[in-house]
Amino acid sequence: MTDNMKIWDAVSKTDPAHTKGFKRAGGFSGTAIKPIWTIKRLTEQFGPVGKGWGMGEPSFNVVPADGELMVYCTVTCWHTDPTQTFVGVGGDKVTAKRKDGGSFNDDEAFKKAFTDAVGNAFKFVGFGADVHMGQFEDSKYVQEVTEEFNAPKMIEDSQRDELQAMIEGYGFNILKVCERFKIASLKEIPADKFETVKNYLNAAFDKKKEKEAS
Repeated sequence: MTDNMKIWDAVSKTDPAHTKGFKRAGGFSGTAIKPIWTIKRLTEQFGPVGKGWGMGEPSFNVVPADGELMVYCTVTCWHTDPTQTFVGVGGDKVTAKRKDGGSFNDDEAFKKAFTDAVGNAFKFVGFGADVHMGQFEDSKYVQEVTEEFNAPKMIEDSQRDELQAMIEGYGFNILKVCERFKIASLKEIPADKFETVKNYLNAAFDKKKEKEAS
């Protein structure tokens, strides 16, 4: 992984659970990423909005188009350094035609256009790249990425080091500990089992001390 691709490779995959298919007039269809998922990923990668990433004040342009009313939003976004900016453009319909010849107004069109603009800006950084590159049209890829996002999260390196220090300090055999939890190495311990393993080691050490004292 090169430095140039570090962020892209970290955020380019999309959890299918946070997408939905859509169809538009003219037979166009595709996959849309839920906006809150992108916001979560931005926060995971850079930190809270306004601190690690953010955007400037959006500008809106309303345009009549064939009996409908379109709104376009342009917004300047940034991450890591507020002075390093890039632009996104999004749009939606304020007034749209109905099939019966009438029309309806969408009071959330400006909000949707703004959300669309932010999402489009951050795709230049790599967010949702697999969707934009058409990889979600491949059912095999969707299955693979689904399994990847559903895989249990493993303990962090610092947690693994903590467990290893406990095992060595207590005089235990690390292979026997791994055998007890049916794993090949400590790095295979799921994150939600970290405290369970710690409690087991502490309890085993207490029994060891009691046995040695008797």
